[in-house]
Amino acid sequence: MIRRIAGMVVRPRTTLAEIVQAPAWVSIWALVLLGWLVCGAALLSTDVGRQALVDERVRAVEAFGGAVSDADYAAMQVNPPWWVYFSSGSRLLLTPPVTLLTAFGIFVVARAEGARATWSQALAVAVSASVALLIGQLVATPLHFVRESLTSPFNLAAILPLVEDGTVPARFFGTVDLFALWWMGLLALGLSVLTGRRPGRYGWPLLALYLSVAAVLAAVLAVMGGA
Repeated sequence: MIRRIAGMVVRPRTTLAEIVQAPAWVSIWALVLLGWLVCGAALLSTDVGRQALVDERVRAVEAFGGAVSDADYAAMQVNPPWWVYFSSGSRLLLTPPVTLLTAFGIFVVARAEGARATWSQALAVAVSASVALLIGQLVATPLHFVRESLTSPFNLAAILPLVEDGTVPARFFGTVDLFALWWMGLLALGLSVLTGRRPGRYGWPLLALYLSVAAVLAAVLAVMGGA
């Protein structure tokens, strides 16, 4: 298991070929989910983490044009909305429903391309690709402490400091996460292994879909007047 996880980082195509030949996903998925939960528990068990959780919820409400009253803010500080941590940013991509939906998409696309892919192979590829997202959380969690914020330190808005906060470009780049891009690259590579076609055949459409969603979200936020 550890060898395959490491292989997804240093030699992903070879590792994915091994995974497709002998699909195994239970232990890897368990480790990914455990690591994800440990990161969340380590952060949210602290005052800094709980305050960052409240601030993230307020930021999301205000981004969509809403407002948080003093009473609502005080209530959230007493009873923080824990679900926000698991549903915001690229953390959402690690949730089991998203992983299963991703596996279903891989299965459908591979079958449409004429490959004799099985559900176990598709799920093994989806689970293995989520290693990239787990690494992102392991790296980001200490930075959440330092920055006192749950916003991803690896979105393009954070990496491009010349983008002015509150603008449409800032909203757009704020939804594009580097580890999510890595995850999509691994998914494209997994589809390539399953079908025998070039990775770019799947990588570019996945990137276009991701950027389209980011653009739509940025447009919605701009129309609703969120900052």
